[in-house]
Amino acid sequence: MQTLNVLLTMVYVFCCLFLAFVVLLQKGEGGGLGGLAGSSGAVDNAMGSQASMAMKKATAWAAGLFMILAIMLGVLSNQIHSATGNNFKADQDKAAGSPTPTPGATPGATPAATPAASKPQ
Repeated sequence: MQTLNVLLTMVYVFCCLFLAFVVLLQKGEGGGLGGLAGSSGAVDNAMGSQASMAMKKATAWAAGLFMILAIMLGVLSNQIHSATGNNFKADQDKAAGSPTPTPGATPGATPAATPAASKPQ
């Protein structure tokens, strides 16, 4: 399961980089970074007349893959941590100093206070 987590994380990082690349290359209203190659039509010239439609499709696929991988990694991480006994809430409680309940102890029960010996003054 750990191997699958590492593999999906590597695919996720590649997907993130690809998504950022495709989004930045698109020709938007302001030109975007696609105009860095010299002219605003550089991407269209390099990829043909259907470049803007291909970029939109690539963006949609990369965004869909990004969301699916994010959900899969979240579920897988949760399963790994619950299987190994790593519990974030229990770790937080221990760090905060809240006592863990002991078996057989009744909640809210406090030991009886001993009466203070009153000294005559």
